[in-house]
Amino acid sequence: MAEDPLVGVAWELYDLPPARFTAARNARAKAVKDEDAALAKRITQLRRASAPAWIVGQLVRHRSERLAQVLELGAELREAQQDLDAAALAQLTRDRRALTAALAKEGAALARQHDVNAPSAVLDEVSQTLQAAMADADAAAAVTSGRLTRALEVVGFDPVDLTDAVAGPAPDGSPAPEAGGDELAARRARRAAERAAKEAEQALERARERLADARRRVDEHDRRAAELGARREELRGKLEKTERELARLEKAAPDIDSAREDAERRAAEAESALEDARRALDT
Repeated sequence: MAEDPLVGVAWELYDLPPARFTAARNARAKAVKDEDAALAKRITQLRRASAPAWIVGQLVRHRSERLAQVLELGAELREAQQDLDAAALAQLTRDRRALTAALAKEGAALARQHDVNAPSAVLDEVSQTLQAAMADADAAAAVTSGRLTRALEVVGFDPVDLTDAVAGPAPDGSPAPEAGGDELAARRARRAAERAAKEAEQALERARERLADARRRVDEHDRRAAELGARREELRGKLEKTERELARLEKAAPDIDSAREDAERRAAEAESALEDARRALDT
């Protein structure tokens, strides 16, 4: 299949700094209008790339070997994720951060050569775009097309949203996706619903943990209450036994007192008799 002529035009236009894009696009459309009015119209529909997207395009054109390393690492990351290779995934993730950060800095240097401002926020979006290309094969194709118009982003485990991200035909030759307002709203709503579902799952997990903790506390409370109840019954039995023994002693107390008084009386009588006997011996 012959290459769409718009692809070559777009490749040239998106190599220009964003500030020069619109004038160059309009001039190119005017130049081809008489020969190919349809192509001219399509050229005028090309949108200027955002600063992060343009910097990524510069990396595609002028740092292709470095970019290839990043994309190759992305393929290895996806394979490690599929194989659930935790050790490889950890190392590759560290390598990914280092490579994307280094490549973003190289992009900043390329931007300075063309007087394009590249603050940290723009470089963050460059890194996010490179990470999206590493995470998703379609995003990688969008990046390497050199016709990226906006930054890309990885959202959870969803495919990277490429809507309106590539100027001209999609990298596989099919028409570029163009979502209407309703579709974009639906996607935003779906993402919001997914975030809400995830938050609800997390809230449910926290609630389950609190419920498990409450049940443990109830079980401990019941166990302790049962122990104290058994102890109370044991003490109650001892108290009843003690009270019965005390009642018996109290009941026996008058007889014991009477026996004591009688013993005291007899002892006094015996002592008196002893004294009388001693006096009789002395006379």
